[in-house]
Amino acid sequence: MNDSFLEKIISANKRYQERVEDSVHCAKSDPEYQQELLKLWNDKAGRVQNHVLPNGTSIPLIALPEIDHPVQVARYQGEWGFPGEFPFGLSIYPQAFLIVEGKRGHEEPTRLFAGLGSPEMTNERFHYIVSGQQSKRLSTAFDTNTLLGRGSDDPDYFYDIGEGGVSVCTYEDVKTLYQGFLKEDVSISMTINGPSLWVTAARLKAAQEAGLDLKQVRGTSQTDPCKEDDAQNELLFPLDKSICLAMDMFEWCLENAPMYYPINVSGYHIEQKGATPIQQAAFTLANGFVYVEEALKRGLDINHVGRRLPFFFTSGTDFEYIALLSAARRFWAVAMRDVYGAKDPSAQKLKAHIQTSGRSLHEREYLNNITRTALELFYALLNYPQALHSNSYDEPFTIPTEKSVRIASDAQAILLEEMGGFKDMMGFLSDSSGRYQAYRTVLGGILDYFRQINDLGGVLEAKAEGFFRDEISRSSARYEEQLESGRRRIVAVNCYPRSEEERPNVERTEISNALKRERAQKVKRFKKNRNPLHVRESLRRLKETASKGGNVFAVTLDTVKEVTLDEWTRALQEVYGLYRRKL
Repeated sequence: MNDSFLEKIISANKRYQERVEDSVHCAKSDPEYQQELLKLWNDKAGRVQNHVLPNGTSIPLIALPEIDHPVQVARYQGEWGFPGEFPFGLSIYPQAFLIVEGKRGHEEPTRLFAGLGSPEMTNERFHYIVSGQQSKRLSTAFDTNTLLGRGSDDPDYFYDIGEGGVSVCTYEDVKTLYQGFLKEDVSISMTINGPSLWVTAARLKAAQEAGLDLKQVRGTSQTDPCKEDDAQNELLFPLDKSICLAMDMFEWCLENAPMYYPINVSGYHIEQKGATPIQQAAFTLANGFVYVEEALKRGLDINHVGRRLPFFFTSGTDFEYIALLSAARRFWAVAMRDVYGAKDPSAQKLKAHIQTSGRSLHEREYLNNITRTALELFYALLNYPQALHSNSYDEPFTIPTEKSVRIASDAQAILLEEMGGFKDMMGFLSDSSGRYQAYRTVLGGILDYFRQINDLGGVLEAKAEGFFRDEISRSSARYEEQLESGRRRIVAVNCYPRSEEERPNVERTEISNALKRERAQKVKRFKKNRNPLHVRESLRRLKETASKGGNVFAVTLDTVKEVTLDEWTRALQEVYGLYRRKL
């Protein structure tokens, strides 16, 4: 793969910052330019409306700095931009979480992650979650068997059925999982990678059968093989073949399901593996540009590609998180506009889901996790994400219970509905010197890592050399050393010591062996009741398409009602081989 695009991205971001500094310099001494800047500022600032708070105070809807000199205008416009304007440092939307005249500018960002046991159990949990939300957004966790393309009827993996996520193996499972949610106003996100094509095909086919036009289907599939190679280790096929499969689905959806996000570039798992905030941002952006390049090789329009390629980041307790997404948005926007020529502003905007950090949760004094998650939510909301998941306090030792899920959901609602900062004023901390320093630090760190990756020959070449993994491993080791030494202080874990606690005696979600046996039997019955000739023909078509370089997703969609998850996986592994990580 020719990764010369990295040099262009590095140069574009350097040039952009140089233009910002040039603008600031001119604003110091050029009277004509000063007048131009002040007129621009006064025009925009003059359009900002005021509104009245419950206490009777009148405030502007957007927090703008006090301008004493045109230099401040040049800096603000170049570094941040007004909300919804390039380079989108503050937000990709002009109102985001504001509540104006009783209405929120955009959907609430809440999207809670759930999955346990059987499709029936998870469907019930989904209904419970959305019952207290203004918008219907689901996020699906799958069990290990599903993530690795294994059958629930395989006795070798019996004990993994339904643990840590929902067990899915047949088309009927997917229909059951999303029963009641296959509607235009429901967005369904699926954290699935290796067998993503099969799961997505089943979800789209179920939507069709429910009478939904595919052009109206909303949702996301993760489908991020680059991240899997970096951190998650759940690829089913070699990396190059996995990227090709991801792009098959991306290309098909762009034409046939244009509101769906078939790839979600994920930094969350990179951070959970041990990466620093800056490594997470840099490696995730680098992976995102791989997909952009692959899409362009297929002749796809950059203005369409940019609109359908969202991201997924962590919000942790480290200082960098107060501006991490803001910095990533600017870096991405500059590259999409100045390197790839995206003219549509929506194709320049980095859309993102944020999840609070699972790594920050601890079993000892576990109720402290509620406070940790609330602070991480605050950091996340400062960056104005499009979707947001808050972890449950009991995750260190169980699948979240209904009680803990409700507390996690309410934490977001309290920040968005009760705290005036987000509902009453856009960017209320945007003029903070500390946030600006974090913003500049993250931008500089991203640029430094892009230079290192480019020096190694490019993104895929750096992966082959083990650079991403090695960097993450070193950071993970340093993190653990800091916990051990007390350099990284965790209350009730390595500071403010308490007496030794027993394992928390709290409600736990258990997946019974009886349920696992029922799941295995259901899959066996499904396989037994099919027409074997139809199954053989479907598998033949699938393997032939893969071997000839056709669009595998299109055939997967045609055959998903007959072919199970594990059969699909084995068929393609016969053609492509298995994923082997280079050590």
